[in-house]
Amino acid sequence: MAHTLISPDLSIAEAGRLIMADELTTILAFLPELRSSADGLAVHETRKAIRRTFTLFKLFTPYFAPGILEQHRPGLRKIMRRLAPCRDTAVFRLKLADYNQKIDQPLNELAAWWDERQSVMDGRLMDYLGRKQVTRVIDRYSSLVRTTGAGLPRKKTGAPMLVRFALPGMVMQHLGAVRAWGAIMPDATPSQFHQLRIQFKELRYTLTFFEDILSDGAGEMFDLSRRMQDLLGDLNDANVADEILEQMKCCRAEAATYRQFQRSELARLMDEFRPLYTAFDRPEVRRDLAVTLANL
Repeated sequence: MAHTLISPDLSIAEAGRLIMADELTTILAFLPELRSSADGLAVHETRKAIRRTFTLFKLFTPYFAPGILEQHRPGLRKIMRRLAPCRDTAVFRLKLADYNQKIDQPLNELAAWWDERQSVMDGRLMDYLGRKQVTRVIDRYSSLVRTTGAGLPRKKTGAPMLVRFALPGMVMQHLGAVRAWGAIMPDATPSQFHQLRIQFKELRYTLTFFEDILSDGAGEMFDLSRRMQDLLGDLNDANVADEILEQMKCCRAEAATYRQFQRSELARLMDEFRPLYTAFDRPEVRRDLAVTLANL
């Protein structure tokens, strides 16, 4: 999806509104496919756009009138919760299909069970998205983010807050939250990796929102953060699959076989992530980012 160019001299509140409008454009673009077929790509991209929107709410709430952004969270969260089972099931099936292609005795019973579950989850999603309440949620949010100046405080006090003044604090706060995990990285558990993934995703999203004005000077930070996000995503998928398989009541033999594979994948991915984190958490990488922010 095309995105709006953000400049350092733009009002931080207007920058937030424009970036939220970009994410809304993604949601609206995929909504017809979600309602007609629960298309896998549409599910993934829409869910990601809503997650990014929630990060935007955190970043930009201080620059909007009290409660303006948060009032839209419950409705969007309900939509995301309906998307989650479809996405998790699709990822599980995709990775199971890849596994089955590499072994002599495919886990066909397990695959068939998950195929049926995908159909059920997709049907529930399409039914929900067809409801009028979903249209009302989207329309109310559209009115906010597509109207210049909407939702801003009525009283303007102090100097104008531009992107160049607000962005350094935003980025460094999230970078610090990610760096804090370095102390426990050698012995981190899967659940701790999940918490790191949440913190890291907010840093990655924040960088991405302002990539046009940051990436030239902080290219290594962007490259490493992309690789880390991909690896953390795979790690989370393996952990979710392990938990799902542990609770399955059917296909027990095949589920146990596939769970053993997922647990080995989980261990491999954690071992692979640790040196990548070390490469990310280097002074020179942080220095390039800091200099880029200082030069805004």
